[in-house]
Amino acid sequence: MLPRPLRLLLDTSPPGGVVLSSFRSRDPEEGGGPGGLVVGGGQEEEEEEEEEAPVSVWDEEEDGAVFTVTSRQYRPLDPLVPMPPPRSSRRLRAGTLEALVRHLLDTRTSGTDVSFMSAFLATHRAFTSTPALLGLMADRLEALESHPTDELERTTEVAISVLSTWLASHPEDFGSEAKGQLDRLESFLLQTGYAAGKGVGGGSADLIRNLRSRVDPQAPDLPKPLALPGDPPADPTDVLVFLADHLAEQLTLLDAELFLNLIPSQCLGGLWGHRDRPGHSHLCPSVRATVTQFNKVAGAVVSSVLGATSTGEGPGEVTIRPLRPPQRARLLEKWIRVAEECRLLRNFSSVYAVVSALQSSPIHRLRAAWGEATRDSLRVFSSLCQIFSEEDNYSQSRELLVQEVKLQSPLEPHSKKAPRSGSRGGGVVPYLGTFLKDLVMLDAASKDELENGYINFDKRRKEFAVLSELRRLQNECRGYNLQPDHDIQRWLQGLRPLTEAQSHRVSCEVEPPGSSDPPAPRVLRPTLVISQWTEVLGSVGVPTPLVSCDRPSTGGDEAPTTPAPLLTRLAQVTSQDKAPSVISRVLKKNNRDSAVASEYELVQLLPGERELTIPASANVFYAMDGASHDFLLRQRRRSSTATPGVTSGPSASGTPPSEGGGGSFPRIKATGRKIARALF
Repeated sequence: MLPRPLRLLLDTSPPGGVVLSSFRSRDPEEGGGPGGLVVGGGQEEEEEEEEEAPVSVWDEEEDGAVFTVTSRQYRPLDPLVPMPPPRSSRRLRAGTLEALVRHLLDTRTSGTDVSFMSAFLATHRAFTSTPALLGLMADRLEALESHPTDELERTTEVAISVLSTWLASHPEDFGSEAKGQLDRLESFLLQTGYAAGKGVGGGSADLIRNLRSRVDPQAPDLPKPLALPGDPPADPTDVLVFLADHLAEQLTLLDAELFLNLIPSQCLGGLWGHRDRPGHSHLCPSVRATVTQFNKVAGAVVSSVLGATSTGEGPGEVTIRPLRPPQRARLLEKWIRVAEECRLLRNFSSVYAVVSALQSSPIHRLRAAWGEATRDSLRVFSSLCQIFSEEDNYSQSRELLVQEVKLQSPLEPHSKKAPRSGSRGGGVVPYLGTFLKDLVMLDAASKDELENGYINFDKRRKEFAVLSELRRLQNECRGYNLQPDHDIQRWLQGLRPLTEAQSHRVSCEVEPPGSSDPPAPRVLRPTLVISQWTEVLGSVGVPTPLVSCDRPSTGGDEAPTTPAPLLTRLAQVTSQDKAPSVISRVLKKNNRDSAVASEYELVQLLPGERELTIPASANVFYAMDGASHDFLLRQRRRSSTATPGVTSGPSASGTPPSEGGGGSFPRIKATGRKIARALF
């Protein structure tokens, strides 16, 4: 099981449960269902009467499925009490799709594998479609018509329960493509009900009607846009007009609405990772909407500080408002206060959007502006940056989210403001990128199928743990009580953010690069390169226009160039896996053509900035048993001038140039590198 994140956003994560109130969280994989809570008391009393002996675990294969059997032998503390028989539990680990559906409709499953139905319904889109699943359910029911009546009735009752739970938990699954199979199920339920001499009951009839209402929904009334197409663009420097807490409330209102409308299953790595493939543009709309809002907030920050508005797509199609360094410093301070207010509102999404924008290359390099910022603002900014430090896989932000779910937000170390409550409510909006990262990482680390072709349902249980946490955070998010401010929302809607090329050019015009802006190269400590920055940053919801790897052009100006590869951990390598198979698998998992595996080489990064190229005939497993588990996957060198295993980046502290951070714009600045390192 992956490390427990927070944990936070949205982690999604490979993670376990969030502790609420006086309850003890229970891992869905151990029983209790999604979000199952165990009240202390009963188990403690039981443990006083008997002690637990070692556990025995083995696999059993049966009719297209593999079950993991766990046997626990409890020994009575009283030696005069006879030894009780072992207590065994049986859980489906893998199987064919047909076997999984049989297990879903088995009347014994709810008592022996309590989390199976919830995990299956939450993750089924990763390995089948809703119409196919409904069809297999109908096949199973029809196949039992020749069996004893009581078996058919019990299975039918389970099927109705599954459909009811499915509709309540995942109504978005029932689109128009499911109509044919729903007609088939309705016909079967009616026939079997009449054959038994009784109707299927109002509950079943209501269920079918509700399912049909999802299949043939009425067109919703779309809200009128606040900004009309002909309206002039908003002035990004007008952020100074609004109170920081009011702006933070409006950002939180928008973020909370998007998070509540998020469909957790769309965050699955197997779905989100394929969204850019041809014909998949319709996938994951709720995740895309959250990413768009994150990018919009980050873009608003960059446009405001630069004092520029885009009038077109070209690098020169920009309107720039002349600002002196002290004026830019006031804009920096305003956005830092907005981020602080978002932090007090427990809106981690906008906090990170603002922080990442202030750490981006176009803003981070503005030494004169940062030099005019107040010490208090810089201290607050530094503390906000620390929340999203990449150390230990963003452990601080994950732990902070867990704390926020349990109690009201504590004060920041350098905050002079008291947390507000009452009219604003006490909700929480996590940063979704953490969950997307965890799910993409989990998808890359685990196989979809076993060697015999069985669906690896253990992988789906781990994904379900992440999705369950998202669900719990969505319940927490309902605690907000915020009212819309149309003036602020109209301003946000009317902003026209700069493109990457535009923000780069404006930043260089504001403060031209020179000898006073020295580069700050830094060797990254990667784990494994699996993709490209632009591809993977977008896959987890990070605003790629704010992250660039630049170098001077021949004309003396700075211009973006091809981004460096992104890094992630090498996982699930067996002692039989040689370098070519590992390279091919990683490329395939990340939607790259595995046929070009021969163009890549696997490199182990050793202490002292040394490296070892893994030969094609070598077993990667044994390399991982050495002094370093850090690997680099890169294209084979085509020239002798390539510098192996080294990527440039700025200080990871997140401090602005005025506080000793620094580095020139041709290098990846603070959060650009921080975001990229932590994505996988």
